[in-house]
Amino acid sequence: MKKNIIKYAAMALMLMSGASANAQIDLGSILGGLSGNSGSTTGNVISSLTSIFSSDKQATANNIVGTWAYDSPAIVFESDDLLTKTGAALAANKIEAKLQTTLSKYGITKEKFNITFKEDGTFSETIKGKTYSGKWTVIDSKLQLTYSLKTMEITTQKEGNKLMFVTDATKLLTLVQSLGAKTATSSSLSTITSLAKNIKGMKVGLTLVKE
Repeated sequence: MKKNIIKYAAMALMLMSGASANAQIDLGSILGGLSGNSGSTTGNVISSLTSIFSSDKQATANNIVGTWAYDSPAIVFESDDLLTKTGAALAANKIEAKLQTTLSKYGITKEKFNITFKEDGTFSETIKGKTYSGKWTVIDSKLQLTYSLKTMEITTQKEGNKLMFVTDATKLLTLVQSLGAKTATSSSLSTITSLAKNIKGMKVGLTLVKE
């Protein structure tokens, strides 16, 4: 009897191990599909657009003054540990491509979007030929843009002549709409938000360069 019990227990463990292996294979297939190349490695799918968030690099009232034009999507990780994880790297690669297409659709492109921060605390923004204006300030390292009576708080990252506006995936639509893409919808950003919100510590948005 004792031998039979041990035998059945061993068989059960083998079945469980097989199921676990299959689950890993399925996950690998999904991640491979995101990059369009199941043979890709973590190292060669990490885009140069991807950055590591640093509280020391957030914009200040002193270094944000000037005119900034849209350059590219932004992907920021809160920890460089995430870049060693294939799933996070592949998702970032996919999000960048989707975000570029979506931002272009709503007029946030190199030729059509820029924002100027003035020393007097006012700003002007141009998108698709339309100009918006308001007031800006930096409070507790957060950039706050006020359009009429509505205020938008933005997490920033400044690296050299580049300025990134980033946010959690759940607030991406609000960020895009606040920057002038009034017709942006949740459905148009659904792929991006569903990928990003499942990766803890990832923020998405846009990168501007100083003119």
